[in-house]
Amino acid sequence: MKTLEDFYTKKMPWEEGVEWREMRLGEIFEIVRGGSPRPIKQYLTTSKEGINWIKISDAEEGSKYIIKTKDKIIKEGIKKSRVVHPGDLLLTNSMTVGKAYISKIRGCIHDGWLLLHPKLDTLYPDYFYYLLNSHILKIKFSKKARGGVVRNLNTSLVKSTEIPLPFRNGKPDLETQKKIVEYIEENFSRIDKILEKKKKELEQIDELWESVLDEAFKPKEGEEWREIRLGDKMIAEIIMGQSPPSSSYNKRGEGVPFLQGNKEFGRFHPKHVMFTTNPKKNAQIGDILLSVRAPVGDVNIADREYCIGRGLAAIRFNGEPKYLFYFLIDTKEDLEEIGRRGTTFKAITKNHLKNLKIPLPFRNGKPDLEKQKEIANYLDGVYEKIKTLKEKIQNQITQLEEMKESILDEVFNRDKETNN
Repeated sequence: MKTLEDFYTKKMPWEEGVEWREMRLGEIFEIVRGGSPRPIKQYLTTSKEGINWIKISDAEEGSKYIIKTKDKIIKEGIKKSRVVHPGDLLLTNSMTVGKAYISKIRGCIHDGWLLLHPKLDTLYPDYFYYLLNSHILKIKFSKKARGGVVRNLNTSLVKSTEIPLPFRNGKPDLETQKKIVEYIEENFSRIDKILEKKKKELEQIDELWESVLDEAFKPKEGEEWREIRLGDKMIAEIIMGQSPPSSSYNKRGEGVPFLQGNKEFGRFHPKHVMFTTNPKKNAQIGDILLSVRAPVGDVNIADREYCIGRGLAAIRFNGEPKYLFYFLIDTKEDLEEIGRRGTTFKAITKNHLKNLKIPLPFRNGKPDLEKQKEIANYLDGVYEKIKTLKEKIQNQITQLEEMKESILDEVFNRDKETNN
């Protein structure tokens, strides 16, 4: 793994003759909040003559620019909104707060955006894109925000925030801003190439795991396997969850632990935070817990008695629990597809689960429990190796992402230089 120093291969290209000044964003940008004509449906249009209606969802993940919109509004909507011009900066004020983009198009924005329109022609949008997205600016926003946490950005907060800006001969230096962006992007490009390789490695590991799971549930030569419906009484009992009255909920440990859905799932065992004194449906130790409402198909194993809500089903398997656990992991895509059929709300029913066919090894006309355990133990071992490898790669990815932030810190953190 390369270190940060490996990427700094030359002297900073803006050191000579540059004066750094702290400027308030409001001194160099016109900063206003977006506005939405209401009701918005009355202003939407499919006409080519319509005005681009820029929503936060139009900002593609990982993109610097906003280049197109899904929707347009009629010209009358301009009076009740804010007009954005190419080169303007947009700052999110909802969803992911404080994320900056550069607009490449003319359009209008709703109040989930803040608009930063440059007052001077010596401001380079790309420079401010990286600055606004840096951890340094996020810290400054947080310090100004009430309670120290940025829940939303108002125009006064952003206007009063100070940022470092290079000057030359008493004016903002456009060329130095461009050189800084060139430096950032040159180093980011090197890091991104490694990141792409690491993310590809993660994809390949996931593909390997899927392949291992597929092979684990295929009979080998000389073995007897049968496909059995999960609803067969000799195979499993299926218990659909039922949420107890909310008045019975508590966090004091009174009653039975209550699981509302898969958000509380850990690796093998759930992490409950709620209890109920009026349990409706209970899961026992060793039951397979399966999410049956969106998102469908997440799976877990109960390590104690639980009350399960409507988003879960408990499968009491007459065999090795981890065998069924891994099979359901391998079958997740099929379960998701079942959940999509005939409805916009993703869910699988008890009948769906009853009719789900599972492959089982047999010996002497009975399900072979020892073979199930052998397969489960094998998959446990493979999973642990894969988990270790993925954690190593994920740590490398985290270090690379931190390296990018360190580059921004090196460029924009003028306080550090002052302290030195």
